[in-house]
Amino acid sequence: MESVPGWLFFLVAAVAGLELGGLATIFIQRWIDERPIFRPGRSVCPSCRHTLSWRETIPVVSFFMLRGRCRHCDTPIGGQYMLVELSCLAWSLALAHHFGPGLTWGVYLILGCLLVAGSFIDFETFMLPDRITLGGAVLALGAGIILPEPGWRDSVAGAACGGAFFWLLQRAYRLWRDEEGLGTGDVKLMVMIGAMTGLTGLPLTILAAAATSGLACVVYMLRPGAKGLKTRIPFGPFLSLGCMFYVLYGQQVLGWLNL
Repeated sequence: MESVPGWLFFLVAAVAGLELGGLATIFIQRWIDERPIFRPGRSVCPSCRHTLSWRETIPVVSFFMLRGRCRHCDTPIGGQYMLVELSCLAWSLALAHHFGPGLTWGVYLILGCLLVAGSFIDFETFMLPDRITLGGAVLALGAGIILPEPGWRDSVAGAACGGAFFWLLQRAYRLWRDEEGLGTGDVKLMVMIGAMTGLTGLPLTILAAAATSGLACVVYMLRPGAKGLKTRIPFGPFLSLGCMFYVLYGQQVLGWLNL
């Protein structure tokens, strides 16, 4: 893989990120619409149910070609789908820059795209699909075996401790406030994230998630209809962001802190 020209690898990384982003949008749409995820067939317009041609499903490009509207019913196309595709593109290129060509880039690309899909579902529904959290946990634990970092021992320890810690937080909040404050989906997500970062990376991941969710909480509370401190915000996207931050920069940050 070292012989692959840099420009060619980045081109491949861009295409791979966009394609996986396109698949992520299909997964998101079908999961929210409660349609079979893996049933063969082309995508359809959520509004008029018209079957879309391949020209209407090119990641990012189709959105601009169609001017953000369905060609058949003129209903606006949700911009969140393009954001999913761009997020996966950015993730793929960031991994390519950080790791270069190789297995590590490919494994983290797939895991990161799962986190992106789960995050957008969580933003819209306040739910995290088991197919992403538990399926991703299995993939991440498998990655811990074949990748040098974090290594299978640290990966298993991270999955166990991450899930257990958030399960205890969930139970403690429920006993304290007699209401749900942390979803079970977040607990399952932490199993996946712990397997990706390892036990060593959990503190920094959780710290980054807490910092970014704290900023988002202010924005949510300023929205119309907000309920002050009782305003709900999805925590999964910020846990995912913390994990992705650690994958890219965690070792550097720990090095700066002499940890």
